[in-house]
Amino acid sequence: MTTVTVSFKGAQEKILEEMIDLGIVRTKTGAIRVAMLNFALTSGLMSKEKILGAIHKQAKSIRVNEADLQGMIERAKEEQGSPRLHNV
Repeated sequence: MTTVTVSFKGAQEKILEEMIDLGIVRTKTGAIRVAMLNFALTSGLMSKEKILGAIHKQAKSIRVNEADLQGMIERAKEEQGSPRLHNV
């Protein structure tokens, strides 16, 4: 496990707060984790299968099937259209 202390100001801070306010995540740490996974997926750094495999390996008691993951992604995309996100 890696522990990092990071300070965010401005737009990055607002993005973290909005992710929490919209219920996408519960904590700023969770927001950073989601952002890292999103970056890995959208940049091609890791495939969806590799990311799911890593998640399953780390949290053996928690299973995320493809349908649930797609639902979470779709909800996040829908919330991106929220006017609150455009005020960042």
